Amino acid sequence: MGKFGEYFKSAIKQIIGNGYRTLMTMLGIVIGIAAVIAVVALGNGMSSFVKNSLNDLAGNYGSLSLNTSKTSERFTREDIAALEEELPDIKGVSPVINSYGKIKGRRETVSCSISGGAESLLYNAGNGIVKGSYFTRQQVDSCQRVCVMLIDDAVKLFGTEEAVGKEVEITVYGKTATYTIVGLRDHMNELYNFIMEGQDYYAQIEMPYTSLGADFDYETNEFTQLYLFDNQDSLSDSVSKAENFLTNAHNLRGTSALSAYSMADFGDELNSILGYAQSFLLLVSVISLVVGGIGVMNIMLVSVTERTREIGIRKSIGASTGAIMIQFLSEAAILTLLGGLVGIILGIAAAYAICTAIGFDVIITPTSVAGAALFSILIGLFFGLYPARKAAKMKPIDALRL
Repeated sequence: MGKFGEYFKSAIKQIIGNGYRTLMTMLGIVIGIAAVIAVVALGNGMSSFVKNSLNDLAGNYGSLSLNTSKTSERFTREDIAALEEELPDIKGVSPVINSYGKIKGRRETVSCSISGGAESLLYNAGNGIVKGSYFTRQQVDSCQRVCVMLIDDAVKLFGTEEAVGKEVEITVYGKTATYTIVGLRDHMNELYNFIMEGQDYYAQIEMPYTSLGADFDYETNEFTQLYLFDNQDSLSDSVSKAENFLTNAHNLRGTSALSAYSMADFGDELNSILGYAQSFLLLVSVISLVVGGIGVMNIMLVSVTERTREIGIRKSIGASTGAIMIQFLSEAAILTLLGGLVGIILGIAAAYAICTAIGFDVIITPTSVAGAALFSILIGLFFGLYPARKAAKMKPIDALRL
């Protein structure tokens, strides 16, 4: 411990004694570590933002689809009931019939996209009901003319958020029916607004699939696609079980006619893509660290040259090759550690500033901070190795001649 204390004191003495040179040497390490911390925090915040935004947009659902070119089988209402009985813990199963038309309120008439489904279509999006309620199974079974829309759509159509109970006229392919608003979904998130920016306005309308079929001539007894809703952590497993159940129920084994996909799978793929992007940015940051490490090596070589006589004296009075090498390695490690600590502070500050400005959560893990500090030390050891070996291998008589 005494020897290491002496090495530490010697390293601090050299660092302080060459303040300006030390500062310039540390600058590359400071910038590199700060960039690493900021990039990791930005990547974590971006991943969290995109994942949460997608969950808000799409909810947690799985899609079960039939390829009509490979089978004449169709899903039925009996299949829906059987799936809900087979998988009692899921949130529900629903057909989804999509259509487009016009919707007229007291204030304005706009284009609309229409989704017809069962009561479990509530879970199709992450933004829940903030006024009124979603339509019920009884309303689905009795083909009631009720609908749900975004709270923004209510303001567009009526000039107020208090639209529950009001009536709208919906027109699809020349047929018009009057529907009563029973519920309003919350505002869509920033990602949705970004995607829709510059596009024509479409109100988002949801209604019982039975009502959509009865009023606008859609098939409501046979379907080629079903949506299964469940929690994120069990969604993939539930979709897989549903796929096996329907494959057996319709005797589709070996036909590849039924395909299944879940938002959980999409989330995994998205995380993988974001991981690649984050790794690339991290690699760019590490390059700046390597440049900083080369600067450390150059300065250490200069230091070895300046202290040649000191090295010769130490070796002549018995200092071992290992002791000389450890001394210079300690100086390099301490130099880069100090740069790393300053870089961590600046990196955290930069991460807070950037993430706050963009609107991301600031996610800085202890692992990334500890890893950055450790990496800065390793940079010092790696790039200090050659100067340390050069100093350690000097012959005392040669060193004292200079």
